[in-house]
Amino acid sequence: MRGRTRGVVAVATMVVLTAGSGGVAFAGDLTPKDIYERAAPSTVHVIGTYGSGTGVIYDADKGLIVTNAHVVQGEPSLRVAVEDRAPVAARMLGIDPCEDLAVLTFSHPQPNLKEAKFGDSKEVSFADNVTALGYPDSIEAQGAQKPVFTTGAVQNPDVRDSAPDATMPRYPSTIQHSATINPGNSGGPLLNGKAEVIGINTLSLQGGGMQGQFYAISSDHVRPLLDQLAAGDVKNDLGWKLVDLKNPNLADFFVEEAAPKVAQTQKALKDVDGMMVVYALTNSPAAKAKLGSGDVITDMKDTPVASLAEVCDVLQSAAPGETVPVEGVYSPINADGKEMKSGETWTTDLVVGKAK
Repeated sequence: MRGRTRGVVAVATMVVLTAGSGGVAFAGDLTPKDIYERAAPSTVHVIGTYGSGTGVIYDADKGLIVTNAHVVQGEPSLRVAVEDRAPVAARMLGIDPCEDLAVLTFSHPQPNLKEAKFGDSKEVSFADNVTALGYPDSIEAQGAQKPVFTTGAVQNPDVRDSAPDATMPRYPSTIQHSATINPGNSGGPLLNGKAEVIGINTLSLQGGGMQGQFYAISSDHVRPLLDQLAAGDVKNDLGWKLVDLKNPNLADFFVEEAAPKVAQTQKALKDVDGMMVVYALTNSPAAKAKLGSGDVITDMKDTPVASLAEVCDVLQSAAPGETVPVEGVYSPINADGKEMKSGETWTTDLVVGKAK
């Protein structure tokens, strides 16, 4: 089971049926209807086994789609629906969980695809009118088959090196805006008044006195990464899912039967800072390093790690194919189901994936 709540951070992307939530119309801006009509055909519904999200077709000829890594990571199968067409099989070409980006393509060529046009996020200014487009969690229950939208305004056009919580990577460049985005819709476009993609909507900060803070990875950061991802880049994908050991919702990331073991682990290792492995995919670099569900990682490359951002800092500093030493402690949960002595240390070597 996947966790849906991350403290005050709800990872999600895109939209509800409301419009007119604070955007200011500027000379030359298209109407919301025009923006929708231009962008909807290239905004797709990404459907996995465990969840769903949104994506953007950026190359119609090759059928290439960009979305968030957290939408597709660990999904055994994927389907993509374009507007009111039936969902069709898709496959992942490349993924970078440390950038929270992935590129997909259709398993079989699709006719009459429309691609989005990217705009320059460096030209985005405070109070610019923006539109978010995509597929919220409840869309299937609503019976709707096309993306929906919200509008708002840019609150900060250049948020740098943000690491919202320990379950998320460090985002080097984001746009903060007020166009509402909701769970289940990560990976969809943030659009300027010309219907150009200026960001990939990614997260929402809610709770603790924070309201209406939504973030998109800036288009100028996304575009240079697309070619490598489309070519199969998996450098920062170790085939694992990590969650910080002190996360109050840690049990939500495991199957319900594991909840007592998770609580036992957090109690036994209350003085340990580290990242727990939720799963390691078969034949992945993590699995080859003998890492599995319940293992707790405390150090990588002689550097303490207690957040995904810190893990990514190590991975991004490593050369493709480099062997990274990993240290950790045993917990009451582990891949083979045996109880280990809590706090007993272990070491292993992890080979960082090779970039294409």
